[in-house]
Amino acid sequence: MNRRDLLVGLLATLGANQAYADDARKVHRIAISTGWDTASLSNPRMLSFFEELRRLGYIEGTNLIIDRYAADGKTTRYPQIVHDVLQSRPDVILVGGVAHEFIAQFGKATSTIPIVATMGDPIAAGIVTNLARPGANITGIVLDAGIEMQGKHLELLKEAVPSASRVAYLSPRPQWEGAWGQEVIATGKRLAISILGVPMEPSADEAQYHRAFESMANQRADAVMVNGFGTNYIYQRLIAELALENRLPSIHWTPEFVEAGGLMVYAPDYIPLFVAMAGQVDRVLKGVKAGDIPIDQPTKFSLSINLKTARALDLTLPTTLLARADRVIE
Repeated sequence: MNRRDLLVGLLATLGANQAYADDARKVHRIAISTGWDTASLSNPRMLSFFEELRRLGYIEGTNLIIDRYAADGKTTRYPQIVHDVLQSRPDVILVGGVAHEFIAQFGKATSTIPIVATMGDPIAAGIVTNLARPGANITGIVLDAGIEMQGKHLELLKEAVPSASRVAYLSPRPQWEGAWGQEVIATGKRLAISILGVPMEPSADEAQYHRAFESMANQRADAVMVNGFGTNYIYQRLIAELALENRLPSIHWTPEFVEAGGLMVYAPDYIPLFVAMAGQVDRVLKGVKAGDIPIDQPTKFSLSINLKTARALDLTLPTTLLARADRVIE
């Protein structure tokens, strides 16, 4: 090797080392916006996301700034949050809460800032056309197996309460009046169950939830299905308490529901998905286009049962159902 080649190699190495040092010193900014409440930013799933970010080398307060925004289930707050987030000029926008309208507003507001989102069915919602290659500036994770989950929930309720013939469906109005409500009604017909729609407005508060359960009692509901949209997530503890108070076996989408006293939860194993989402953020911060990163989907589902709630309801669950449960709260 001559002196010129040695000098070129040395300069290249020094340049690479300097680039690495500059990258290590760079402070990244992430804007986390949830359609739910601030408590949702510290649930076990988000904690696993933050833990994985730390493992990947992103330390809040050192080389990472995280701005947090919460709509508290109120869609009227979306435009202001979108405005505030864009004003902060983040490197990545994280949108949580399965709020497709929220994600869509961010997508319309910016085509350059990468968006990583938690979603229900992003194709049906018109957010992307391909999960493997979403395109544009959006990627993220899917938090359910699609609309068919409604049928599985109804089947589980029927298995837990074979005598149930009238099941209340607690849902934000848009989902009840759309495809989700139609799917539940169709499955109910197949199982000889009458579905009692209990639509909630986007601005639903505690008083409205109390009235909703009064309506279920008046309609002589035997059990209640709770979907995970809108304020149903924010008030899941209240919903679990009201279901127990009104002696209604219940099923929901998130693990906290059984811990709060709900009877059952059937849902994806969320933790691996949120760990994967941290990996997506890492790739985006390293320069990969969000639209080139596949949207991750759930591959494993789990059934959780609160046996204490079953006893409080004087409900004897089938041994076959208990045997299939991944988690039983005694």
